[in-house]
Amino acid sequence: MKIVTFLWRLWYRLHPAPSHFTRPEVLAIARKHNLEYEVIKAMDHGCTPDEALQEWDIYPYDGKNAQK
Repeated sequence: MKIVTFLWRLWYRLHPAPSHFTRPEVLAIARKHNLEYEVIKAMDHGCTPDEALQEWDIYPYDGKNAQK
């Protein structure tokens, strides 16, 4: 892995952008949609929790679009 990539990932983990959801909340939402692995990978690559949900078309989440 390049050092620049590592430094950016470290920066985003230490200084995350503002988000409506926390990481555990996003993982619970993703688990309901069977997209937990994909959302984790998106957040590991620098997405905020909101961006990770948006990447997989489950943002904005209001509880009504949850699978039962």
